[in-house]
Amino acid sequence: MQYLQGALLALGLLLVLVAYGQYIRRTGDWGGVLRFWRRGMALSVTEFKIQRAGLLVMILAVVLRFVAVLFQW
Repeated sequence: MQYLQGALLALGLLLVLVAYGQYIRRTGDWGGVLRFWRRGMALSVTEFKIQRAGLLVMILAVVLRFVAVLFQW
């Protein structure tokens, strides 16, 4: 179970980084990625879907960790 959590977390992070890499390659705007909390980044539909999928996978890894700790698997 611990390996699954780590793998999901790494996969989610990789997906988010791929989305940001595509954004940088498309726009050349490193500043938008460095200041992601501002509304300056305009992701394309594909980049947005990849980013959201990555975030969902990372949240799933955290939920699995909570469940594993809660039930002591």
